[in-house]
Amino acid sequence: MKTELTMALIKRLRLDSKPVGVDAKGDLVFEPNPFGKDYIIYDASQEAPPGFGVRVAKKKTFIIRRKVHGKSFMPTVGNVADFMADTKSALSNARAKAAKMALEIVETRANPNETARKRSAAELTLGEAFEKYRHHLATRTQRPATKETLRVADRAARKFDGWKWMAKRIKDLTPEEIQQRFEQSKSVHPTANEQAFRWATAAVRWSMGMEELDAASAGREPLLRANPFMVLTLNKMFRSREQVERDREEKGKRNPLTPSKTIGQFLEVAWAKRAVNDNETGVHYLVLMLLWGCRKSEHAPCQWGELLSRDERRVASHVVLDGDDDYGAHVFFARTKNGRNHRLPLGPMATELLRRRQTSAAEECARRGFEAKSRSFVFPARSKQSKSGHYSDATTLLDALRDEAGIEKLTRHDLRRSFGAMMTTMDVPEGVRKRFFNHSDASVTDTYTRAEWALLTEWMARIEQEILAKAPNVYNSLKPVDWPVLAAPEPHVSRAAKTRSGRPRKTSHIAEESNLENVS
Repeated sequence: MKTELTMALIKRLRLDSKPVGVDAKGDLVFEPNPFGKDYIIYDASQEAPPGFGVRVAKKKTFIIRRKVHGKSFMPTVGNVADFMADTKSALSNARAKAAKMALEIVETRANPNETARKRSAAELTLGEAFEKYRHHLATRTQRPATKETLRVADRAARKFDGWKWMAKRIKDLTPEEIQQRFEQSKSVHPTANEQAFRWATAAVRWSMGMEELDAASAGREPLLRANPFMVLTLNKMFRSREQVERDREEKGKRNPLTPSKTIGQFLEVAWAKRAVNDNETGVHYLVLMLLWGCRKSEHAPCQWGELLSRDERRVASHVVLDGDDDYGAHVFFARTKNGRNHRLPLGPMATELLRRRQTSAAEECARRGFEAKSRSFVFPARSKQSKSGHYSDATTLLDALRDEAGIEKLTRHDLRRSFGAMMTTMDVPEGVRKRFFNHSDASVTDTYTRAEWALLTEWMARIEQEILAKAPNVYNSLKPVDWPVLAAPEPHVSRAAKTRSGRPRKTSHIAEESNLENVS
């Protein structure tokens, strides 16, 4: 079918009907297209290059057709929608691009789009590989990457950007320079260094896979044939799991609180710190992290469940205090590190702490003039300028608590490890440990039978009681009224708050690397 195309006509074209002729007035005559078969209308305008037209399928696309030495080519000029940004010149721009592509077909005897794909694969830079791989991780259907995972990817990309590697073509990166840079960087931050190079290896490997598919579809050889970062794997330059664990032990990188001594010291000091320098939210944040054994990214965005709709509770991390028919009082973490939801029962003392948290969080939001966005969070942000609306970084507070308690080293992730150490001391069954830690295991889900949930609830209460009993003043403050009081020492007296200098906090190399490790 051939007629003079206009944008008005192109907008009218549909897949459920197709033109079959022209009536006496020169208008197109349509008839039903019940099977939805694609069709093409060629442009009869003198301004259009021969063979230019529009293909009507699920999407409308401009095409150009040329035959060179008996071989026919029909590349896509572009989606009609992409040309619509310039409404006055949309059709003229499409005709101009088609004319240019027609000349290229005659000169090269090849499909211009295929030539562009070849050129793109051959010229692919490390930065482009990172960008495409990141987009794939964020948009894939199966286990799309979490925000934390994407932040780790961005951190790895920044490392290579600092070395001016992101603009380099992958084919120009040599195994020798990759090995040399790896060796130079591993002495300062070995874990962060390995993490960055693993990300680069994965990004290039994914790009190679996509290029292989494109090449197979086009009947050509792949242009990106080797991953230069594989030299690190082939030469066994990454540490084994056993080596990593040994290094961490030797350098004191993992320092869970000990049930016999430092858990109690930490909790007593933290509890006394609530009234100093407006630290109550941060103290509650850290204490609950210890009682739940959760990651720092899991409980920070928790909201009050009663303020959420049923649909919102399916996708947002939240706390339910008054319980429901299925689970009673519980905390729900949405889309955790392994991509799954995670649900934990609340022990009686965590429930009491959260009830106090409701009151203090509401008072904080009113005092600071927060809008509704922050009022829904269990841990509201300290500043109105916060983008997330919730508290998230207790590093400075944790440093102060560690120093005051006389604990040499302690990170937020060490609180999760402390929860694990307590479970080991109490001989918690392996199945319960897996459930509480939400490890990547096909048998671990957020759906439970009544018997399973009752078992988890019993163990959570026992673990919580065992942890808080190490700090009698905290235990006595949160225990149910009918429980006996523990003999307690004099409450800890906090140091006076230091005047803030306003200067940004400096992060040591050790702390920075520790934070990177804690992503795992």
